[in-house]
Amino acid sequence: MAGRGRPSLEDTPPPRKFTRQFTEEDGSVATWYYDLDKFSNGPIKVEITAPVVKETWEEQNARKSKTQRKYFNPENKKWIGYGRAKQLGII
Repeated sequence: MAGRGRPSLEDTPPPRKFTRQFTEEDGSVATWYYDLDKFSNGPIKVEITAPVVKETWEEQNARKSKTQRKYFNPENKKWIGYGRAKQLGII
């Protein structure tokens, strides 16, 4: 006798090993590795790669506070600190 109703679809089990990638707003990427045979409650490894930001020395110097910056002395072509720059009238 034939079964009644819609025939059942063959259920394929979900994969036991898989990865997921998450991208953050700052550009970093987190890759989560799962292996359900080893650990069924979460990822077995997480790799986070930060974006490569190349910032020049001048940009780093500009971000510092006024007393922490270095100032260029045009007379001897050297970088000097805040106190000396104030004495010489460069600031």
